[in-house]
Amino acid sequence: MISLNGAPLLQGKVAVVTGAGQGMGKEIALALAKAGAILAIADNNADTLSGTADEIAALGGKVEAFVWDVADPAAAVEVAEKVSRSLGDCAILVNNAGIHRRGLTGSPEHLDTWKSVMSVNLDGIMYGVTAFLEQLKRTKGCIVNLASIQSYAAAPNDTTAYTTSKGGVLMLTKALAVELARYEIRVNAVAPGFIDTPQTAASRSNPDRVAFVMSHTPMKRAGRAYEIAGPVVFLASPLASFVNGAVLPVDGGFLAL
Repeated sequence: MISLNGAPLLQGKVAVVTGAGQGMGKEIALALAKAGAILAIADNNADTLSGTADEIAALGGKVEAFVWDVADPAAAVEVAEKVSRSLGDCAILVNNAGIHRRGLTGSPEHLDTWKSVMSVNLDGIMYGVTAFLEQLKRTKGCIVNLASIQSYAAAPNDTTAYTTSKGGVLMLTKALAVELARYEIRVNAVAPGFIDTPQTAASRSNPDRVAFVMSHTPMKRAGRAYEIAGPVVFLASPLASFVNGAVLPVDGGFLAL
């Protein structure tokens, strides 16, 4: 149990985590549960989502699972209403869901890639924020977005759409932090580096890509999914009560080199 002065750090707070079926989203959800939060987990894959829910329940946590395609604005409203009715108002919204697609600009499929990546990685955050906003106002809650080291720097891997979407997440985080502070809602983000998750499996199997990343990573290894969870819990907790508009790199030093 993650605690502060003997009490669970996030005791009784309703936390919504998107993309919670695997990888970083799963580890974030588990860590929030260990800190005492009530979990509403979402993913577009019902099978992996069920697995995460079972693990949280095994820890003794309270959890409900929602199949949710974050690119669908109507679905966001529906899920928000269900969460409020069944668990209570959201106090922590973690916008983790994201996709990674490659496509060279000018190629026949690139515009389709662009649209699909933006619809999940950037539009999906705004749909979630909009749907849960009234609840967050009532709870004076917080939002944690998942940005990326590619929010700051492009990479030579034909990911213009992904890089642009994550750059947008960085500035959306800052803009929302300024705009929503009037409601006492804090908005921050975590920017993961090269993390060992299912999403990076193809990159981790490519020696050239691994060599490029490691040449810029002083710690000389990929991060683990659970290493993203602690920073998210921190930003969602009272320990970060005066942290607003921050984007915290968790990258083994990639951006420092």
